[in-house]
Amino acid sequence: MLEVSVSEVHLYPSRPEGFEEPLFPTAATRRAVMEHFLEASWLMRASELKGKTGEVAHALEEPVEIKDCDGRSYVVRSRGLRRCSWRKLRVVEMLERWREVRGWWDEDGCTDRRVFRLLLAGGAVVDVARGRSGWLLVGVVD
Repeated sequence: MLEVSVSEVHLYPSRPEGFEEPLFPTAATRRAVMEHFLEASWLMRASELKGKTGEVAHALEEPVEIKDCDGRSYVVRSRGLRRCSWRKLRVVEMLERWREVRGWWDEDGCTDRRVFRLLLAGGAVVDVARGRSGWLLVGVVD
């Protein structure tokens, strides 16, 4: 398990020496900033995480429904799937949206969907996606 203090993370410089805002105007600067962060002792790639140690990154793909009731929208989870403590929460605000396209070269394994980051009542922030098979809960933001 990776041991690191919060102060070590906060003391790490947020950009390579000589870089000013904006950080990512070109592909070369994006690469330089990412290489800078990869040198951090506290950063791990998801592929380096080990199972059964509390370090695993989970991507949810749980079916949900988006329901409209009385002019409000709700995210509703199935009763049988209890990965989170809530069953039905009101959508307060849509924070972001984007299109996710992965594996476009593989007809059977490709992903092409719209993802929406939602702020829910109670402060939860979740990512839901609209794909071929309906709505999915694809992430819970810490």
